Amino acid sequence: MGVKMRRISAALVAGLLTVSAVVVLGQSGAESTITVDFTKIRRVIPPFLFGQNLQTTDRGDGVLRSDGQFDAELLDMLSELRLTTLRYPGGTAADFFHWWQALGPQSGRPKQPSGNPNEFYTPLAGPEEFIKVSTALRAIPFVTANVSSGSPEEASEFAKYFVQRGFPVTYWEVGNEIYFEGILDNGSVGPPPDVYAKKVINYASAIRASAPFAKIFAAAVIGPEETDSFWNSVVLSLAGPYIDGVSLHNAYFPLWGFLPDKTVPSDEYLFTAMLGATKTVEGTLNVMDEQMTRLGRLIPIFVTEYDGIFFADKTVEDPARTNQRNPTLGSALFNASVLQTFARHNRVYGAHHMALAGPNYGSLVGIDQGVRVRNPQFYVHREYSREAGNLLVELTLDAKAALFNSQPLKGLGGQTGVPKLDAIATRDPGSRQFALFVVNRSLTTTVQTSLSLNLPAGVTGTVSVLNGPSYTSRNTAAAPNTVALTTGPFSPSGSFTYTFPPHSLTIFRWSK
Repeated sequence: MGVKMRRISAALVAGLLTVSAVVVLGQSGAESTITVDFTKIRRVIPPFLFGQNLQTTDRGDGVLRSDGQFDAELLDMLSELRLTTLRYPGGTAADFFHWWQALGPQSGRPKQPSGNPNEFYTPLAGPEEFIKVSTALRAIPFVTANVSSGSPEEASEFAKYFVQRGFPVTYWEVGNEIYFEGILDNGSVGPPPDVYAKKVINYASAIRASAPFAKIFAAAVIGPEETDSFWNSVVLSLAGPYIDGVSLHNAYFPLWGFLPDKTVPSDEYLFTAMLGATKTVEGTLNVMDEQMTRLGRLIPIFVTEYDGIFFADKTVEDPARTNQRNPTLGSALFNASVLQTFARHNRVYGAHHMALAGPNYGSLVGIDQGVRVRNPQFYVHREYSREAGNLLVELTLDAKAALFNSQPLKGLGGQTGVPKLDAIATRDPGSRQFALFVVNRSLTTTVQTSLSLNLPAGVTGTVSVLNGPSYTSRNTAAAPNTVALTTGPFSPSGSFTYTFPPHSLTIFRWSK
């Protein structure tokens, strides 16, 4: 991954099936209010928000079997999703990846460094495999050029290779998290910002020599204590005229699942910190936006890696125990809230979740005892990606007393006054489909909410709830539907009161 190993009406309800939430009509004293105006448009929801990473390591995050053949079952599951863009080669290994060594028979490809100390792998997921997966999933490619051990000439030849293959790549990122300075765990040294800015200029020119249509993204970073970054100031000032956007990794939380003294607190403490950090994500985007505005660089932000994740540190806790927290309902709800934050922010035009599949992290598909299961993250991505190209409309959420606080972890400050509910509303351009997404970030309490929506007359509705027995619930080979999306009819469509269950994602959809 890219964190370099260091480091969220008055009608009765008819037949709600097994949906675990409850509609309560006509009661007062709701803890929150939500008001939606479907006639007021905020922005078009960018399709590129619903991207994923395809790493060259780990057999392309499990897309390839151990024998190097494509995992047909996994690809069939991924085809259920609307993956709009695929980033490659993904994460730390991108800055050690020599693409030309990953061509030809898989058995003849030399091992490459992964970016972790003394770790090497065979790049089974090479450029040809990337082309096949992108084509199969109908995903637009987004490629990270090797800046650490590569060269502008190598990047130019990479771009030329794709053009010659009839698979031209438009979107290019110059390096992955190249801003980390000093001697890293992998032995490399991150460049200072002025040196990186010069690299960006050289790489942009070289890539465009082979692909004149290329859009170039430079790595940006959030400064200490979520303030302006000197790195951004230098890079944007020097290389700004040569780039079309910035890539940002500001939504990996909580990352470290322990306190500064390496004490591991309770799961409730940890997941509350994770979901509280969704407020941090929003704050960092605002900081980045303000800095770009001040520097006169009004360009798009792509969050090229994000995930609700606990990173294993074997000196603190058994990695197997840490990794169990990642493909859980709580981590999926972090992703749901983060996607809503991205949708609301006018500067964010793309995002790539990490990763596709595997036994660790918050993968879309889990692999347990050789069995592929849909992780809670799978349902989050599937439901939100349905909104690509639809219109984000005006929504006002008054949290009232429905707030919570989180406590600090290593590298993550505590948050105060975080609304328990997080919500967005959408409609299609033809005003025939309407949706309301509500995440209850509270792990323990329901939130009774008064809703007012100006839907047109004659709509029919459904309500879907993603939930499970606990925020730590996850799907396994033995119990693949512990966390699942349940859907039933929903009659109210104007003003009504609804009780949102703890640790849940609720989606209302209406059709005209």
